[in-house]
Amino acid sequence: MSATLFRPPATALLEIHSLGAALVVLDRIEKAASVSLLQAELNDAYGLFLKLIGDPYSVRIAVDCAREVTGEMKVALTAEVLDSPDAGAWSVINSAPEYQPSLEQSVVFIPQTQNPSMTDKPKSPEALGLLETQGFAAVTAATDAACKAANVRVIAKEKLGGGYITVIFEGDVAAVTAAVEAGRSAAEGVGKLISAYVIPRPSEGVSQILTRL
Repeated sequence: MSATLFRPPATALLEIHSLGAALVVLDRIEKAASVSLLQAELNDAYGLFLKLIGDPYSVRIAVDCAREVTGEMKVALTAEVLDSPDAGAWSVINSAPEYQPSLEQSVVFIPQTQNPSMTDKPKSPEALGLLETQGFAAVTAATDAACKAANVRVIAKEKLGGGYITVIFEGDVAAVTAAVEAGRSAAEGVGKLISAYVIPRPSEGVSQILTRL
């Protein structure tokens, strides 16, 4: 019996120069196209590298959506579609888990699916707030102001390299919106604010790749 040859699926490659913006892009894509997040990879100043798979038509919709969203946000994007990736290149596309000691965290995020046998699935947050700065003082001040302004809970802190840090919190839409505005003002008063976003009803892929505290 001959061995079945592995045929990688069509893949969208999206390198977005802001972690916060990349999560917004991923959320919008998953709500617009029938694609799945293969993984996300941190790449220092080049931001977050998203790898999405699906049929060729769907991955092209994903790239078009990414271009539209990053254009609205005025964030740099490098995008490419591989309609039929070579099996020999798949080990580069589908990266192995990697821990970066200098960042003290993993830099390859592989979506974590919920065990179907578990009955106590965590409830998806109504909204996520993202505050991204260059420098710890600014992000710490922003987080403090956000938590004082509204009933939100900090769930993740991601380091991008180059001094870029993103703090992510959850709560209802009104609370998260108020927290982001307070955090934005605090960050701008202390240092350099990179991005501040609210994601209502975040998509599954966004929730699966967060490194929760």
